[in-house]
Amino acid sequence: MPSFECANCPKKFESNALDARCVRCGSALFLSSAGTTNPSRAEVESLPPGVWRFRGFLPEVADNHIVSIGEGGTPMLAARRLGEEMGFQHLLLKDETRNPTGSFIDRGSTVLMSLAKGRGVKRISCVTTGNLGASLAAYSAKAGVETEIRILPNTDHGKLYQMIAYGARVEILSRTPHKVRPEADAISISAANPFILEGEKTTGLEMIHDLGWKQPDAIVVPVGTGGHLAMIWRSLLQLHRGGLIEIPSCKLIGVQLQASAPIVEGLQASRRMASDEKPLTELEESEPIFKRAAVESIRESGGYGIEISAREAIQGTSLLARTEGIFAEPASASVVASLKLIKDGGLLDPSDTIVCVITGSGLKDTKTIKILSRTAKHVVTREDLIIKPVQMGRTKLKILRALSDQPCFGYGIWKALSKERSITTASVYQHLSELEGIALIRRSGVVRAKGRERILYEITRKGAEFLKITRSREGRFVVD
Repeated sequence: MPSFECANCPKKFESNALDARCVRCGSALFLSSAGTTNPSRAEVESLPPGVWRFRGFLPEVADNHIVSIGEGGTPMLAARRLGEEMGFQHLLLKDETRNPTGSFIDRGSTVLMSLAKGRGVKRISCVTTGNLGASLAAYSAKAGVETEIRILPNTDHGKLYQMIAYGARVEILSRTPHKVRPEADAISISAANPFILEGEKTTGLEMIHDLGWKQPDAIVVPVGTGGHLAMIWRSLLQLHRGGLIEIPSCKLIGVQLQASAPIVEGLQASRRMASDEKPLTELEESEPIFKRAAVESIRESGGYGIEISAREAIQGTSLLARTEGIFAEPASASVVASLKLIKDGGLLDPSDTIVCVITGSGLKDTKTIKILSRTAKHVVTREDLIIKPVQMGRTKLKILRALSDQPCFGYGIWKALSKERSITTASVYQHLSELEGIALIRRSGVVRAKGRERILYEITRKGAEFLKITRSREGRFVVD
């Protein structure tokens, strides 16, 4: 039976639950009984690249229960151009955007869903702002496990589309996540799940393997919950206990946005650096559930906590893309933005070997894409993006008007239209497909109605603008 230790109190206990929480204080947990086999270097290197190369450090999973879609084995890239610009001679990037869903969380999802498959789990549930939901949806699809995901209204559409594509049932919340309860037969999963953390631990294991079983001078990590950073430090300790490396000697540097920097605030002044800029835009933030563990990891490593602004994070996204060809979301590119503070503050020597962990792809962050496109040198003109008046039938106009009141699924639209005229459901869905194809409507989620899952449609801003045009130009449209 797995053994756990609480992240926030001294409690230790055993449990078989995949969604276990501390029995004393209800906090998140670390798994304390994984990886007791202490594999040798030769045993690790005999396995193919990826998360499961390090299975000797992970919870035990039978071969036929492993749920994998090619996670891990991400490249360690020499960042020469970025290093020259930032003043570091040996700058490396651990590019986690290469994972199947574009996020380091895939490392954790493969472990969790493999255990879930082995235990015959049929359904999981989670509340998420994006990357976790996309990753769990993909691995659940591979495992044949039903997934229900609840998201906040400000979740980026790039991540929402991933969840829908993988077949998850998505519900948009109108209240705060901590008040939401999963359905009775579903296992509730969060980013703080101890088995997800075990998979994320392989980021550190893989870095050391990539460097020929040597440690860098520093590892720079974006801080969300604090769990990833803490697990990277734990991976180094575990490698040392297994005799694979010397005593951990590399500094951990945790980077947070100013709007959410309690981990940085938890460090002594001598271990803090901060920018004086203020955030200019809203970026995804995570509650630092593992604040205590992250602070302890940074202190034990002799590292630092750094705060940056949202503007600096977006500038880091642009700089990383144009110097090294990697497009990261701002939360990930924060590590790039932090390099200037590290250099100016003399926290690291220019000759040090530094690894920046790039945790997630910017292709899923449509908000940042829009911001960057405004300052790009070569962009499509505004005229190319405007939807010009086209011949549009009354049915399509009625659909747009119906959706301008509130989102609705196709069957509901058909019921409303069929009260006025005879029309088939197939015809309604054809109209919906055509409207979606010219970006006047979009899919906003999946709802369950009368035992069936239905796609929820909503009007886009372009669709709303198009409706305004039609009010004064009704005579230009034909009846379909």
